[in-house]
Amino acid sequence: MNQEKMQDSVSANDLNDLDRLKWENEMLRLNINELTKTNEFLVAATWREREMKQRLHQALEELKETKKLVDAQHKSITDSINYASRIQDAIIPKYADFRGLFKDFFVFHEAKDVVSGDFPWLYHNDRYTYVGAVDCTGHGVPGAMMSLIGFLLLNDLASHNDIQPGELITNLHLGVVRTLKQDVDGKQGADGMDIAMCRIDHKENEIEFAGAHRPLYHVSNGELTLFAGDKYPIGGNQYKSRGAFTTYKIKIKEGDCIYFFSDGLTDQFGGPEGMKFGPKRTREILLANSGKDMMQQHAAIREEFDKWMGNHKRIDDLLLIGIKF
Repeated sequence: MNQEKMQDSVSANDLNDLDRLKWENEMLRLNINELTKTNEFLVAATWREREMKQRLHQALEELKETKKLVDAQHKSITDSINYASRIQDAIIPKYADFRGLFKDFFVFHEAKDVVSGDFPWLYHNDRYTYVGAVDCTGHGVPGAMMSLIGFLLLNDLASHNDIQPGELITNLHLGVVRTLKQDVDGKQGADGMDIAMCRIDHKENEIEFAGAHRPLYHVSNGELTLFAGDKYPIGGNQYKSRGAFTTYKIKIKEGDCIYFFSDGLTDQFGGPEGMKFGPKRTREILLANSGKDMMQQHAAIREEFDKWMGNHKRIDDLLLIGIKF
């Protein structure tokens, strides 16, 4: 009897061991399946990573090539602009050119970019000295291209005869219209320039002035007189009924000053409220400093202008010419 009970007990233990082995085997199978899936995922992830690295490498190489191209284009453009600047510097009157004709003067000329659409112009013959402040449409390269057109046309017109300023800039307008083909039917264009033009007769102590959208300030005996010029520019076909530009005659004496400038001075934003420098402030500063020599006047207005502009962005080229007689 005892022997039979012992046999039953062994059989039960064997059964329990078998179930446990089955359960452990099932767990192992599940673990193997899980590890297999994880391995498959890791293999797939590894391939994706390799593919991404290849794509990133390819993209990096493409970026390097693009950068080389952009750098080459930037250098080419910069070299071209610098070359254009040298050409413009060659034609613009130098300090020595003014010094040979005027004892006391200043030229405040700063470009917004490397090249400028504003330029001083100077021409002298046996009797007259022509001097102008020219503000071409735009700035940078487009303005510089227009300045070359204006410079060549002005030199050609002034070299023919002793032409009055009003007639000179009237013919300049016609020359710009023809050069840019703005007289072609249906062609729209407003490209051109504003200009303040003086013809100085040193023998008669007289100035003749004509302006296209630009004024002249004459300071004499502590008083400032404004000559506004005409209200239309050089070039363009937007003023169909325009007439000839008006010539003003101004008597001058020793100690008198004249000033003419582009709108890059008066239109510059600055100050505590971001307002324009403005014609009124310009007149006040020029009049307040008119008793000083021109180099001192230049320093004074430059200081006021720089203080006014502060951290504001330069919006345009700048040109201001002052002459004391």
